Amino acid sequence: MTGLSDQEYMQIAFEEGNKSRLLAPPNPWVGCVIVHDGKIVGKGSSQPAGSAHAEIEALKAAGSKAEGGTAFVTLEPCCHHGKTPPCVDALIRSKLKRIVVAVEDPDTQVNGSGINQLKSAGITVETGVCREIAEQEFAPYLHHRRTGLPFCVLKTAMSLDGRICASDGSSQWITGKRSRKNVHELRAKSQAILIGSGTAMKDLPSLTVREVEEIVNPPLRVLLDGQGRTKANGPLFDLSLGPLLIYTTSKADQNTVTHWKKRGCEVVEMMPSSKGIGIHLPQALKDLGKRGVIQALFEGGATLHSQALEFDCINQICLYLGNCFIGNGTPAFTLESIKKIQDAKRWRLDHMEPLGETVKLCYSKMDR
Repeated sequence: MTGLSDQEYMQIAFEEGNKSRLLAPPNPWVGCVIVHDGKIVGKGSSQPAGSAHAEIEALKAAGSKAEGGTAFVTLEPCCHHGKTPPCVDALIRSKLKRIVVAVEDPDTQVNGSGINQLKSAGITVETGVCREIAEQEFAPYLHHRRTGLPFCVLKTAMSLDGRICASDGSSQWITGKRSRKNVHELRAKSQAILIGSGTAMKDLPSLTVREVEEIVNPPLRVLLDGQGRTKANGPLFDLSLGPLLIYTTSKADQNTVTHWKKRGCEVVEMMPSSKGIGIHLPQALKDLGKRGVIQALFEGGATLHSQALEFDCINQICLYLGNCFIGNGTPAFTLESIKKIQDAKRWRLDHMEPLGETVKLCYSKMDR
């Protein structure tokens, strides 16, 4: 493979980075391609946290052929000591002539310093190649580093008439098998899955990732229960399946809280809210951000999801539209703040994918 453009080489680097999408978090899933005389001599992607970064993997593959070549990196190389040494040092030692970076890393420990160190060493550095693609590929990571908050994805499955369950409470299954497998892939990309007490009591979920082999660490399972309504039983409280973090308030039933703690759950008291689930969601999300949660998946019901939208916490909506009508059941959302069409908040359709008889629709925030 010779004579490709910078954009084409960078696209190969993105493909390489995507191989580590489920392995790298809480680190970014970076890809690196090293080219010498028009030929790819090394490729690499980020390994699990504490292991080699993409640049190191690519340099190992390239060996001495890296000297005088060009490295295409999807995210600015790190320049600080963490669990591994700085990547910029290895890139400088390799005597590369040129480094092309898709997007700068907004992490406060990097934020342009990596690029500056490479330039100071006499290496030509170009930035912004395929920047728009990088902004999409790294959207959760960039959002977390820029705001300190998780990138919040709201997932819901609904019928053609906008219901998430029938009038008797039954909901299995509104969507098909292919969509359910897709949801597990979405879980695997998230570091936390959030539900409210209503979903916990009604569905008795496990919130585990199934049908996905590459995952290293199971997502943190998060229960939002301001009143202490959820009894400490069922698969959610089986900590062998994964950790469980419970956000509650001082208004919660203390006997229930005691049982939660006896089961080994971490319990954190939050600011109460008069809305929905009774917990101030922005405070809980701030805490998750501090824990290194890059992407948080909301998998609750109408109450939690509506409150998250009312608080403007959601960055992306993934809607799985089933091929059925189910009548006078529970609507997917109940947004009390919207009284007239002029109040409607518009979302941008980014992705549409047929999954058998189900359609997946992904929306992101529009500039408001």
